[in-house]
Amino acid sequence: MATLQTEEALPGGLRFLTLQHAHQVAKSRAQSTEATAFTALAVEGDEAASDPEEEDKSGLKILEDGHQRLYSYFPPRLDGGKQTITVTQEITIDEAKKEKDEKDPKPETKTTTKNFLVQAPQFSLPDGCVNSVNPAPGGLAPAETLPHIVFNDPHLPWERRIDKEEDEARRERTPWLALLVFSQDELQLPNDILQGAESPFSATSLAKDSQGTVKQSPDFALTLSGPDVQALNQQGSIISPIPQPDDPESKTTAIFLQTKLFQNLITTYEQKEKTTEDGKTLMITSPKEDQAAADVSRFKYFAHVRHVKTAGMTTSYQYKDGLFSVILSHRAGPLSVDQKVPAVVHLVSLEGWKDMSLPLPSSAQYVAVSSLHSWSYTALPTGGVSLKAEFEKLKDNIGLLRAPDAVMTKMEAGSNKTLAAKLGKRLKEGYTMQRHRTRTGELTSSFFRAALVPTIPPEPAWSSMSRCGSDLQILDRDTGMMDITYSAAWQLGKSLAIADAAFTTALVRLWNGVYGICLDGAKKDKLSPINAHKSRKQVLQSLKTSLMTLNRIQDPQSQEESHTLDAQRPLAKEGVRLALDDAIIVKKGEERAERLIRRLAGSKDEEGKEYPHGEVLYDELNACVSAEWKMILGWIINRMYLFGVPPAYLIADPTFAPQESIRFFHVDGNWIDALVDGALSLASHMDEHDDYIRRRIKGAINTYLETTNPVTGYRPQIPSYGMILRSDLVTRFPDLKVEAPIPDKAYEAGRAPILRQQIIGDGLLLCLFDRVPGQDDEMPVLSITQPPHQQTFALGDALTPDLLKLSYKRTYTVEKDEYEYAEALIEKTIERQHETPGHPAESGPPPFMWGDQSSCRFILADAWAQDVVSTLRAKMPLDFTDTAMTSSVAGFQLGMPIYRFCIGDSESLKPVKLSLDAKPRPRGLQMLGPMLSGLEEPEPLAMAAAAVLDRPSPLVTLKLESGPPPHFRNTPTPTIKTLDIAQDQHHTAGKAEFAYAAHAIEAPFGPLPVGRGPLDLIFTVKRSDEQLLFKDYWIKRITIRLPRGSKKDETANLLENYHGPGPTMLSNLRFNVLAENTPTSLLIQLQPRSRKARGEGVLISRVEECGFILPLVEALDHERQITMRYIEDWAKPPARIEGEFKVKLRLDHAIPRR
Repeated sequence: MATLQTEEALPGGLRFLTLQHAHQVAKSRAQSTEATAFTALAVEGDEAASDPEEEDKSGLKILEDGHQRLYSYFPPRLDGGKQTITVTQEITIDEAKKEKDEKDPKPETKTTTKNFLVQAPQFSLPDGCVNSVNPAPGGLAPAETLPHIVFNDPHLPWERRIDKEEDEARRERTPWLALLVFSQDELQLPNDILQGAESPFSATSLAKDSQGTVKQSPDFALTLSGPDVQALNQQGSIISPIPQPDDPESKTTAIFLQTKLFQNLITTYEQKEKTTEDGKTLMITSPKEDQAAADVSRFKYFAHVRHVKTAGMTTSYQYKDGLFSVILSHRAGPLSVDQKVPAVVHLVSLEGWKDMSLPLPSSAQYVAVSSLHSWSYTALPTGGVSLKAEFEKLKDNIGLLRAPDAVMTKMEAGSNKTLAAKLGKRLKEGYTMQRHRTRTGELTSSFFRAALVPTIPPEPAWSSMSRCGSDLQILDRDTGMMDITYSAAWQLGKSLAIADAAFTTALVRLWNGVYGICLDGAKKDKLSPINAHKSRKQVLQSLKTSLMTLNRIQDPQSQEESHTLDAQRPLAKEGVRLALDDAIIVKKGEERAERLIRRLAGSKDEEGKEYPHGEVLYDELNACVSAEWKMILGWIINRMYLFGVPPAYLIADPTFAPQESIRFFHVDGNWIDALVDGALSLASHMDEHDDYIRRRIKGAINTYLETTNPVTGYRPQIPSYGMILRSDLVTRFPDLKVEAPIPDKAYEAGRAPILRQQIIGDGLLLCLFDRVPGQDDEMPVLSITQPPHQQTFALGDALTPDLLKLSYKRTYTVEKDEYEYAEALIEKTIERQHETPGHPAESGPPPFMWGDQSSCRFILADAWAQDVVSTLRAKMPLDFTDTAMTSSVAGFQLGMPIYRFCIGDSESLKPVKLSLDAKPRPRGLQMLGPMLSGLEEPEPLAMAAAAVLDRPSPLVTLKLESGPPPHFRNTPTPTIKTLDIAQDQHHTAGKAEFAYAAHAIEAPFGPLPVGRGPLDLIFTVKRSDEQLLFKDYWIKRITIRLPRGSKKDETANLLENYHGPGPTMLSNLRFNVLAENTPTSLLIQLQPRSRKARGEGVLISRVEECGFILPLVEALDHERQITMRYIEDWAKPPARIEGEFKVKLRLDHAIPRR
């Protein structure tokens, strides 16, 4: 049995989601088998056996599905920054030596102290540590929203210790980072601070513009070095708590807060009771008297850690369980009654704040604090945006991935009902119309459809593989337009393969190795039956017989018998044909290739030995036999998962997926076939008949896809259906959770529910499945859920410049079978009008402070924490038993509801129901036959793929009748005569402007060697005079006539007929070269590629030469001089010039070619 690899050894990257699931299933099945065997052994031995419990490697409790757990903080092993370690060693003598020694030595103590630096972030965040922020940069959020930031590192907020005196045994710890939100005017520095000789920045190293002004960044920040901070502190108008950096070369980004605002953030507020004249008791919030140092303890409530299960999440799926640290702002954004207000969020460092003395110096106008991350958003009045409403928008916009209904309705309402119905049908099938340039340069329209389609496409009528891709175009005879879908997919596959050097190398190496082995083996198979080939072992075994034969030859009697035998022998022995295109050689080679590739596609057993006949296939969970096959298989499966496919080839038109919509689709298996065929064609360069290797590679992949893996219990999963979600929710919540559970009764129920889940564009989420939503036995429900660690936070239900409405949630500190979270425990309303005179005592301490002109806008942390705990203990005495507020409880209380959107009822899935006639195509790749010869003409098929040729279709007609070929316009054949020149022109059409010559490719000088087989003729057409560069001449067309006919004709003919692939331009791609057989000549035309140039001509200065090659010309075997005629048609000046040039034929009597 093959050995299961460790999870770390799995191929990383694109398909880690499905590979990790398969590994977990395989590991679980293996453990279940071991546990069953262990239990049976224990019962047999009459011993009690218990199932071993798997422990979490992180030491945390294992989460159940749909659950999350909050922790107050995750401290690191060592705090960041400068640390000191002291080692004390006490040296004593043992008892045995002490008895022998007359003196009693006293114990000696040695102490060693070392200083070292613990590397930790200080002025910048590590790359990739930010998981998400909310509100999204540039997004909208109501006023009561508390911005927050999520980190992938659970230790980051506590990497540095702010309060050295904090008790280690306490349940909270102050983070060294805090999140604060500001209005723009709170951060904008005035011009008198930024410029002029009196500016405090004049003593710093900050760069200034030509006016001597220091400019703030868009987030109103400046970059300061350590000396800059010292210089600002010395001049006095700007002070800063920023400490000196651990690295002297490092710099920090700083923002500048007004002194009053900064003092509000570090002041301790107390709640005092006051009795009015009428006997009412009021609660008044006031700063603590005689406060001498800054207080940053409030920030300990606004950072916590979340432990969540990441299954189904978009960006965190690679982690089984996710640990994320969260920091939220205790300060709300700018408040307005009816206007949008820009807001700026900064993640600031609290390091050094506690060392600030109060009150602050009177000369200080601003305080510079270090900022490590920032973004902007727009704050809306209360009720401006609802997350619930955004989810509900999706319910009304579910459909198929195709053109909008309004476009199809407008198309079907055209005047030509028949044509409109056909075009409307195309749009319903997911097609769009695009501009297309043909091989001859004309611009036209074509149908195009991407890999994601709204219907199940029928299998095309392909009978063989393609070598160029253009033969996969399909002509729609009703509209006269070409469908280039599969041709574009073939070309894309080849381009993707060329771009991947590792895949190309592996493919060519495997292809060449298989081809060489199979070709040699095929020759042996053909020679062995006639005793024309012997292996080394067979030669050694026949030595005895050979010696006996030699002895008989010397016997006179045997010589007489040999004369009789010689008379019966044939006069000549026919040779064995071993050509590469021999049918038997090709057949035997393919048979051997099938066996060899099957062996290379196998795996190794537990001892590291390969299976001789590939009985166990490599499945990416076990060890591979061939490293090349591992690369090829992984690359092709990745393309089946549509990894690496550009978005333009996934969605044909952006209007197919409008904003705030869900679109379902099928994955076009034919499109995948064409893509893979194009990629595998890259290595087909050995000969015209080596494509059986391509077919056998596909066959091995099909075998792999159809084989049930005994380790996992299901076949490899390939996407066949999917969903695209386009919404702002994807931008706001990049870890959006998608769930599509597979029922236990489903076929192969253990497979991964989601095969690919990835954000492929701005606000564009792609999900791929191997089943259709809405089917009770496969996918009864599809849900989209806000990720737990990206939960939004809000101060309350509503916040205005005059009012705050908030509620306290039910919170449990004891485990119960059922929890009640639906209704709030208590609701409160706090009015700003009571802030100055005092709040009624019966409503509890005020939890929020507006300040003068809404300058504070922050939670009174201690008062709010006290009120929450006392309320929970009073209302839930049996369920909440804690006596102190922690940051985890604070995060739970400030969290908004987590919304979930489900698709499962018949109404919401009605647009995506499959028709009864739709049948999915078989799994795997199409096994197509060998390519046809270039001379074979397949029957044309309407609405089907063209026949596959081994090279691009030649632009030449092989008929002897006169008339234009199909790709020419229906114009008369040009006759060889001089056109009349306009009377007002002074150009004389007597001398040709080009020089003409022709030679064979193997004989560049001298006559054409004939009589040895087909020739490749090079025609040279060069500008005859460099003075033409300065003339306004425009060439329109050049026609060359090659005489053709019988060798017996009086006219010296070059050839009898032409059956080659057609002429090709050598370097000047401004022209196309086309050929046509006429009764007496082979007509070759050189005409400009673009439509405009065909009418106006090409300027002579751009036509230095326009030579071409005419391959495989069956020249007549006689020695004569051939006269070839040419015609130059000029657009400016309008003229026709006729002439001729001669070529000699020389009969070559060498050995004819095979």
